Amino acid sequence: MTRLLVLACCCVLLLSCPAVAGDMTRGLEINGGPNAFAQLKIERADRGKTEGVLKLNLTLSEAKLLKGYGIVLQFDPAKYEFVEAKEVKGHLLETGSGQETLFLSTTRTPGELDLASMKVDGQAATGGGTLVEVTFRTTSDPLPTDFQIADGVLVDLEGNKDAITQIEIGNLKPTPDRFALSQNAPNPFNPSTNITYELPEASRVRLAIYNLLGQEVRTLINGTVDAGYYTATWDGRDAAGRQVASGIYLYRIQADNFVQARRMMLLK
Repeated sequence: MTRLLVLACCCVLLLSCPAVAGDMTRGLEINGGPNAFAQLKIERADRGKTEGVLKLNLTLSEAKLLKGYGIVLQFDPAKYEFVEAKEVKGHLLETGSGQETLFLSTTRTPGELDLASMKVDGQAATGGGTLVEVTFRTTSDPLPTDFQIADGVLVDLEGNKDAITQIEIGNLKPTPDRFALSQNAPNPFNPSTNITYELPEASRVRLAIYNLLGQEVRTLINGTVDAGYYTATWDGRDAAGRQVASGIYLYRIQADNFVQARRMMLLK
């Protein structure tokens, strides 16, 4: 049997195994190759918020002479409905010859997605990049605990196989493309109001309330905050916990070099 046929059979076998943790590697001889320390990461593919849709990238780094892979991705079926899995342009196994990879995906078991791909042009991939993009429908905010790699194997050019053991679940929260401070809501308000802001990158953030004399009334945020969408609540009290008087107040954010202020009104 030629090496190409061996790898083709391996790719088919990866998707014919029951989708149970350990079965993918248990059905194969893990004879060891150059990919024992390759690192697999699950991360969000789209930066901003997309209503009802979550796209994830499965990326691999430190790959050596990679020919193919098989992965079992587990997810919470109560929160996510699988839509599709596809190899995007420029994916790690994209061939220089223009020959498409043998790519397969299936969800025979609720909450488990089997993925496998193999190069069929006699070439191999070294380095890092995206393996596959997976799309789900969801109405929930994603949590790292919602997804895990139950099993996985990497196959090199010589047919050697390594189990995937280095796995990272990245930040799955949407990331804005700009700094922003929104108008508080409700406004006017009584007794409390919400202030939302956006950070495209981790920043040192200070969000404070001032009266019209420029005197600081209350500091809501003062520290380093990761990239993302956030909401801070002001309950109409000062730093000492006293209820402030009705009137117009300013709220001001400074996030690294970004500075913006807006007005709001407290009515009693």
